[in-house]
Amino acid sequence: MEEKRVNRNKWIFTLVVGISFIAILIYNFFTPAMSDDLLFDSSPYQTIADIFIKEYERYMTWNGRSVLQVLMTTFCLIPKWLFNILNSLCFVVLSLLVYWNIKGREKYDFLLYMLIQLFIWIFCVDFSQTILWLSGASNYLWGMTIILGFVTIYRYLLENSSKIKHRKLIMVLMFPLGMLAGWGNENTSGGAGLILLIFTGIYLYKNKTLEKWMFTGMGGMAVGFAFMLFAPGNAVRGAILKDMENYSGLAAYVSRGLKVLKAMEEHFMVYIIIIVLLGAYFYYTKEKLEKFTEVGIFALAAVATAAVLIFTPEPMARAYFGANIYMMIAAIQMIWLLKEKDLLLISLRTGGIVAATIWMAFTYVEEGSNLVRILREVNEREVYILQQTQAGNKDLTLPMLRPQFETRYSFMYESDISEDKENWNNDIYCIKYGLDSVTAVPREGWTEY
Repeated sequence: MEEKRVNRNKWIFTLVVGISFIAILIYNFFTPAMSDDLLFDSSPYQTIADIFIKEYERYMTWNGRSVLQVLMTTFCLIPKWLFNILNSLCFVVLSLLVYWNIKGREKYDFLLYMLIQLFIWIFCVDFSQTILWLSGASNYLWGMTIILGFVTIYRYLLENSSKIKHRKLIMVLMFPLGMLAGWGNENTSGGAGLILLIFTGIYLYKNKTLEKWMFTGMGGMAVGFAFMLFAPGNAVRGAILKDMENYSGLAAYVSRGLKVLKAMEEHFMVYIIIIVLLGAYFYYTKEKLEKFTEVGIFALAAVATAAVLIFTPEPMARAYFGANIYMMIAAIQMIWLLKEKDLLLISLRTGGIVAATIWMAFTYVEEGSNLVRILREVNEREVYILQQTQAGNKDLTLPMLRPQFETRYSFMYESDISEDKENWNNDIYCIKYGLDSVTAVPREGWTEY
């Protein structure tokens, strides 16, 4: 009977993963190139070596996220349809990594995976920028997948240290894997380092010894993090961003601190409520404190990953993406600590997941329809631009997107042309299509196409 149940769960789990891939793939195909994507110039890249040559220049003059910048450059050079497929696979891998970091799950726990997908789709920071937008996904979705991938491997080895075979090979491989994870995203990589330090400390306390692969893994992470953090370009970029701040000295840190607190409230509050409510329940049911170790570690890492942004001038909202994923893991872990004896809460959990999935299906269709409408208008506008430039017209009046199609799953509205002629997005279109000027008007008032 148990074997039949496992086989049934396996097929359902596989089906849910497959549906998740198709769902995000469709949204990827409905997402056009925008913002920084449009500025990418492929002419300097004639060979693979050129990718690394140009990245070295960027490392010296702009920022140290070389691993992710190389990925972004590669994605800009390949066909968009291929990126859509790879990006969708990466999204599924990230959701599976979250799944593998939850303890107490059943084998092929499809309800848990459904909950993870719902949390990412609904509560993820700036989904349109961090998941679907090519330039943003390269830095955040792919960066988080690499970082959490290393965390997952490291945790697996910690938990199965007595069963490890080929220890020398593992010891060697952990250094480059750690280096990739460390050389990812400044605050998110730092948060991962904190997570692994705490887990390693717990292992040392219990076993009174450390394995060699732990040193190479953490050492590789430290080396990668140092290469990223001390890139000469960081000073250049930091100086530019600092000049854009309204305050200086202590006042600047107070201002940043308030912004970080506001961002944490926005991106963490749902998870905090879940953890606090279930924490109160477990307190009155006399659960042991050690049961919440993973919850505490990931929650602490989330807060630290967000808090460290106080040292960064004007961080974008998407900089909280990694912290959000860490806090998401903490909240989901808390939910999955419920056992069968908690019949009412288990029933609410199962019913809630199913109900939320039905609601999300309606939302997915509605927001997907808006993505199709946005893509149609973007394509129409591009056809018009190409027609006019071929006719020699370089001063164009172009339509903005219809406001009624706006959706949280598209970054196009934040990167669209504006009636303000000094807007940077207008300049992007001038650079991309070789125009002298762009005048933007509401779509309803534009009849030239």
